[in-house]
Amino acid sequence: MSDNNAGFTPPPAPPVVYGSTGMDQSVSDKTILPIVLFLILLPTVHRFYVGKIGTGLLFFFTIGGLGIWWIYDVIISITGNFTDKKGRKITRWI
Repeated sequence: MSDNNAGFTPPPAPPVVYGSTGMDQSVSDKTILPIVLFLILLPTVHRFYVGKIGTGLLFFFTIGGLGIWWIYDVIISITGNFTDKKGRKITRWI
């Protein structure tokens, strides 16, 4: 029996990246639908959902910036430009 693989070295394995989900790291894993529902049913909770605790409290105590900040958040959320705590855009609806 002859050894046909003499001197053959297999290619190196690809690097392993721990903590990577294979998703685009600039896009959040949060979704728009809960944000819009929170904006309609429980204003302020949408900020806590995305991890923005400080602005959530500010939103609560100013009553959504007297409604102006609330309108802004509705528009930004629906257009897919709302970001999470890490600055990643929330673009998926479901």
